[in-house]
Amino acid sequence: METPVSTADRGWMELLLDDAPLDELETLRRTLIDGSTPSDRATVEREANAALRLRAQLDQRRQRSRELAALNDIAVRLTTVRDDRALLQEVVDQARQLLGVDLAYMGSVYDEEFVIEVTSGALTPNLVGIRLALDEGLVGLIVRRSAPEWTPDYQSEPAFRHITGADSAARSENMRGLLGVPLRVADRVIGALFACKRQERAFTESEIALLSALAAHAAIAIENVRSLERDRDTVARLEAVNAELSQRTNELEQILQWDRTLTQVVLLGAGVQRLVQEVAQLSRQPAYFVLDESALPAELMPHADDVTAAVRELRAGGKDHIARRGVLAQRVAAAGEMLGALLSLGAEQPTTRLLLERAAPAIALSLAEERAAGEATRRARDAFLVDLLTHPAATEQDERRQLRLAGLNPDTTYCIAVATAAGPDTSIRTALENLPLPPGTVAAEHGSRALAVVPAKNSASVQAVFTSGRLDATIGIAEPARGAKALAHAYVEAQQTVDVLDTLGRSGEVSSARGLGIYRILLSHLAREHLDELTEAQLGPLMAEQSKRGVPLLETLSEYLAHGRHHAATASSLGVHVNTLYQRLDAIDRLLGPDWRDPDKALDLQVLMRLRRTADLLGARTR
Repeated sequence: METPVSTADRGWMELLLDDAPLDELETLRRTLIDGSTPSDRATVEREANAALRLRAQLDQRRQRSRELAALNDIAVRLTTVRDDRALLQEVVDQARQLLGVDLAYMGSVYDEEFVIEVTSGALTPNLVGIRLALDEGLVGLIVRRSAPEWTPDYQSEPAFRHITGADSAARSENMRGLLGVPLRVADRVIGALFACKRQERAFTESEIALLSALAAHAAIAIENVRSLERDRDTVARLEAVNAELSQRTNELEQILQWDRTLTQVVLLGAGVQRLVQEVAQLSRQPAYFVLDESALPAELMPHADDVTAAVRELRAGGKDHIARRGVLAQRVAAAGEMLGALLSLGAEQPTTRLLLERAAPAIALSLAEERAAGEATRRARDAFLVDLLTHPAATEQDERRQLRLAGLNPDTTYCIAVATAAGPDTSIRTALENLPLPPGTVAAEHGSRALAVVPAKNSASVQAVFTSGRLDATIGIAEPARGAKALAHAYVEAQQTVDVLDTLGRSGEVSSARGLGIYRILLSHLAREHLDELTEAQLGPLMAEQSKRGVPLLETLSEYLAHGRHHAATASSLGVHVNTLYQRLDAIDRLLGPDWRDPDKALDLQVLMRLRRTADLLGARTR
């Protein structure tokens, strides 16, 4: 039997290797001090302190090893949890156990809020469900900085803004020392994990590192679980979509068959009636197409009330199909315009409604083809007429051919009328065609204007027709002309007449070129050149002085004459003091000479300025 070795005989290294408790190390220290000389006691103390520090480091490393082993075990367990809520609860339970704290809780970041979702060790349920803005509380610091934060006393910590709800829950839990770490996935913070003591406490670097490591494992596990849940949701949606796709595929096959049948009817040019017959045959129910509720076929009279109500409701807009007591009505439209209604009589079936939806575009296309043919004919006639009026042929033979192509008789005299809308309604061409114009009249559109070439010996008879028609349009009428070149000149004259009426503010009037009175001179390029020369001769000094001094002398003269030479009325109209008016009139006397005040001379100047102003407003349109 071996004799036990005393503590004093074992030495520091042997005690440390045997993992001796601290009291044995202390016993050896006292023994060595008692048996040493005063000069050796410092050496003994130094060796004892070194041994104790080494023992503390060994204990710390063993603790760290146990923590890492526990953390590794936790990480493995976290990978086996597949429920998001259960996983969150597992994380806070392990955090509380691993750090030996009184309370642990965790929450997630949703948009601009942090929501506490699970707790471990809570005294009350008040923490769960608390929502915090990301600029509030300790969590605000953690999320914004994406780094751990702690406080030895949460309730008195001044480093962040306290809020009533969170502080009330903290007081109910008696939260004091609080450590929080972020849950990061890549560069995103998805939440935060907290460990709490119910007394003041400072947290060590190793504790912060331990909780951070747990949070890192937890963040990955949480993201994986949530991704798995999203995948499950996606799979469920895909299965639902697949089932719907299968149903849609069957419907599509049916639709394709219908489309082939209806397209073949359209390509054959069989028309709307044949399409309606095909719908009736495919649906095995009577089918009809009506333009509006005012003209129903005899077969629909027993259902007249329901059909009328359905068509009116479709016309009111907002719906493409209406079902009323055995009547299924489908809107037929093109470019937003309702062309009519496709009707089916009988019990409503999903396939019937689908068939009507597919047939409606085919019927609209057939109607559009009929309209397009008519529109093409009209446009061709318009093009021939516009070409005649803008590019008359050079030879008599070609002229006569142009006239015939435009629908005109080469041996007939015509008046040309040009109309432009005076109000919001721009359908002038249709309005012209509805007037009681003489046979042989040809109407067309050219840009934003409409024109009519009317067989007539004088412009007065044509003007009477347009005046009685009460069109909301400004209409200019040229004098009678015969032949392509003369008609082209008359077309320009009619357009210029409309321009002059618009410039004079006579919108909505009907006038011939002769009816413009003195303003007819504006239709002549030579007359306008003469007007420029006359203006320079009569008013040149006034315009030069006005340009030099910036004083509106022309306007002053015009207003003075327009107000019958009344000084007060003229000054009021100009918005100046009467003394200012006298000064301007003195300047006019100096520039034009006092004889401008002579009544005849004053009238000439007044007419000249009015013509000049009108010509300026008219600009290049009449050139």
